[in-house]
Amino acid sequence: MGGLWVGVGWFGLARRRVADNTVVFAVRRDWPDWRTHEFVAPRLTLAEAERAAQAEHAYWRRGPARPTVSVVRISANDLRIHRNRRDCKAPDCAVGASDRAPRPS
Repeated sequence: MGGLWVGVGWFGLARRRVADNTVVFAVRRDWPDWRTHEFVAPRLTLAEAERAAQAEHAYWRRGPARPTVSVVRISANDLRIHRNRRDCKAPDCAVGASDRAPRPS
């Protein structure tokens, strides 16, 4: 069965397999020393992804290597393909927006 697992399996949050064309939210870590980035913690909603980004920031803030953390909107297929890339420096990867668009009513 194809697809990407989204969510976490601990503490009551359910993991779910989503199709490759599903849009998910992920945390992007930008490493300043190496000028590379990676995507972690895929979530189905923006609120869950923002909580994951806060947890990532809290985890890395005391260490010697401190990545810049942002939330990006990316397709499950792009995220799955990107996981196999190490030290990605491609400029066409998803980036976080500085200001969010208003939510539709």
